[in-house]
Amino acid sequence: MPALKFEKLLCGPAVDMFRKDFVNENIWEVEHADARKGASFTNTLTLNKDQKLVGSTSVNVDVGAANFEMKLGNKGDRYLELSSMNAHWPTMKVLSKYMFNPPNKNNACEVVAENVHPINTTQLKIIPFARDYSMFSLFNYKLNCCQLFGGMEVTGKNCTLFSNYTMALGYKRIRDEKTYQLSARVFGDKGALAKSFVGNVYVGTAHGDAQNAMAVALEHQLKDGHTKLMFSGLWHLTEPGHATPAFVKGKCDTDGQFALSYSQRFNKNIAGILTVGGNMNTTCDPATMNYGYKVTVS
Repeated sequence: MPALKFEKLLCGPAVDMFRKDFVNENIWEVEHADARKGASFTNTLTLNKDQKLVGSTSVNVDVGAANFEMKLGNKGDRYLELSSMNAHWPTMKVLSKYMFNPPNKNNACEVVAENVHPINTTQLKIIPFARDYSMFSLFNYKLNCCQLFGGMEVTGKNCTLFSNYTMALGYKRIRDEKTYQLSARVFGDKGALAKSFVGNVYVGTAHGDAQNAMAVALEHQLKDGHTKLMFSGLWHLTEPGHATPAFVKGKCDTDGQFALSYSQRFNKNIAGILTVGGNMNTTCDPATMNYGYKVTVS
């Protein structure tokens, strides 16, 4: 079970609108997933842009209050992850992950402690081999009309107490099957207390268990004054509860980058995503665009 991420807790749906369901970073990918009682298995095979095949197998097993995950890759990379919870402290979770790549003689280890409370989520991550750490705390105030978020993340590298930080505020409201979410983050480091600003807006309308949604993101660099706007939208093409749902998803930004995805479930076991992307400022020649396809079998 992976560790929590600060930005996902603050504005997860808005972040997913720009990162999830776009598969053109590889030429094609096939993923097979299976689950049994207390265990799950995932196998992937990918052809990347360098025309190289990359494969991996991961196993996830629950044993009482502990969770084990192991992943093996065909390039020699592998990791073992363990997470556990204490019945006397159900809000607390401890995770440890050991990653190693024998061909490159690279080893990495991280230890994470998380405390998830209804009004606050806190995490401390230590990477002992690199002598790095990160820590965040995010408060969640639930009011009758909405939810308010506020928190801070701090990182230190190579035994440095303070290297980078992020301060964040957020707002979320659900009304009449519509979800409204806003967030703002300020990034800084030792050299500049305020280097950049990122704002996110997300609006979603219920579509069964999913949502039709639109999102806007603004990135502003305070030093050089560069500003980038990003837009994303997701529309379902089938009725809620359809046996073979389909949706389209697109994104673009003021730098000219764009991507468009079409997702289709063919039956209860097979689904696929096709993505095409490129840069409108250079060329729109179909031969120079980035294409990607992913098939999921379960």
